[in-house]
Amino acid sequence: MRNPVSKLYLIPILVVTGFIICFGVNVPFYDQWVLPALFEKIATGTLQFKDLFELHNNHRILFPRLIFIALGFISSWNIKLELFFSLGLAILTFILLYKISANSCKNQNYFFDFTNLLTALIFFSLAQSENWLWGFQIAIFLINFCVIISCFILTQNQIKPKQKLLLAAIPCGIASFSSAQGLMSWLALIPSVLVLTTEVNQRKKYLIFWITLFLLSSLIYSIGYTQEPKTINLSLLEKLLALIQFFFNLIAAPLTNSQNFSICIGIIIVLNFIILGSYCLINLKNKNYLIKLCSPWFSIGIFSILCSILITLGRYSYGANYAIYTSRYTSHSLLLIIAVIQVWFIIISAGNFFHRNYYPKLIYSFVGGILVCLIVVKSEIAIAQAQTDIINKQRGETCLEIINYLEDSKFFKTHHERCLLRLSKTTWWIQDGVKKLQSVNLRNWENKITFKTESEQVYGYIDFPLSSDQPLKLKPQDSVTLKGWAIFPQQQKQPQLVFFSRGNQRSFFAQANVGLNSPDIAQVLDSPLYDHGRWEVTIPAVQLHHDGRNTTIKAWVYNPDGNEFIPLKGGVKIILEKN
Repeated sequence: MRNPVSKLYLIPILVVTGFIICFGVNVPFYDQWVLPALFEKIATGTLQFKDLFELHNNHRILFPRLIFIALGFISSWNIKLELFFSLGLAILTFILLYKISANSCKNQNYFFDFTNLLTALIFFSLAQSENWLWGFQIAIFLINFCVIISCFILTQNQIKPKQKLLLAAIPCGIASFSSAQGLMSWLALIPSVLVLTTEVNQRKKYLIFWITLFLLSSLIYSIGYTQEPKTINLSLLEKLLALIQFFFNLIAAPLTNSQNFSICIGIIIVLNFIILGSYCLINLKNKNYLIKLCSPWFSIGIFSILCSILITLGRYSYGANYAIYTSRYTSHSLLLIIAVIQVWFIIISAGNFFHRNYYPKLIYSFVGGILVCLIVVKSEIAIAQAQTDIINKQRGETCLEIINYLEDSKFFKTHHERCLLRLSKTTWWIQDGVKKLQSVNLRNWENKITFKTESEQVYGYIDFPLSSDQPLKLKPQDSVTLKGWAIFPQQQKQPQLVFFSRGNQRSFFAQANVGLNSPDIAQVLDSPLYDHGRWEVTIPAVQLHHDGRNTTIKAWVYNPDGNEFIPLKGGVKIILEKN
């Protein structure tokens, strides 16, 4: 890349790096909890190939599993290393995209730089925020990398066609066993395979060889494959409409969150790709060079479309708008947008597409400006969502840190505000994972935290129900609402959770989220740090008692710096009466 313009390519990369640093949390969540079982088998020497090859939600993630194992043992399973590994794969993929673009352009002028800066903005867009912040999505970045490197290999003139074919097959094989989308790489690269030679017989042989590899990969992939049947109560017409809407929403997802315009934007993108492909085919005889220059981009675009179709078939039952708001699918769909702008760049640069080159470039630049605006807006939305989500992740991280002090209570299994919910909807999955990780010393959680009996400073109160010598009488069918506030005096970082214990027990049966508005607390204590220090939680009465029917509910905050639980003032005496 050339200076000084080349430095601009660093901007989107630095933005993503900052995004990961600010919003990445070193805590496993959702599908990542399948990995402790692998770590345990590696540590005990019982890992078998079938453990790596077995399905995970209809996907073969053999190669991502190998990466997870390596990164896990290198870093004591530090999730942030997985996030930066994904970023590293993305950077390598963009370098390959840049080189493919450079191969198709003799004069790398401002028009070339504009096109590739636009590509960088789209490729490193925060629209795929879930993937940037979820280590388990390494598979997505790995598949994209494999597809792009295969396209790059097939464009290298210094390598013999047969060698190119064999070399390109290796990344496609890796992609095929990284996720179901990876199988689409074989079909997507057919345009690039077809332009390897002009000899008809040789071209047929290459195509047969390539299709054979695809069928062989699919056959191996299908060994032991089972898919749970889905019951969807939709008519044939409703199902067709749902599929179409979901697909076009998915194509437009990297650019917009608007339900009103997403389908139109998706249609425009797909139509552009079809028109460009048709133009190259129509001019195949008199402009044969065009199809060769554009073939890697057509392969990339076809891969994006095939992945989007695959995702649509698997997820359309969640509703058409699910494709817009779930950003983890955009890492594949944004490749189509990149393919379209790159093919337009090639055709406009080739000249004679219009009588004058000035107007196409002007229109291209104008559309590019619109894309930049859409990307910026989409990124702002992603940042706002990440700011909200990181609070729940940090709460989950705190809960995980003290998991040895959390009771196996109904609250932590079913309550809609439980702090472990953001990590997994199934609490036992987390508990089982923690046991496995601790058994192999890959991660350890605190089990020697001090319970302070009292504190010199005020860390908060239970101020409802008010403390009284008279206990609160409840029946089993009742619920009690506990309210109060909690702070860390004169600390920048404030508590996000309050934990509840019964009597003199040194464990917690429930928790409340801190974060409600508390202007009165901030005013009295004269600090804006305490603007959101209030908490509130409603707990069924039957969850308040343990062995006896009389108890006192106490509230605590966890201070990780001092490795201690600090009590809040006040307590609620409870008597659970019989019906």
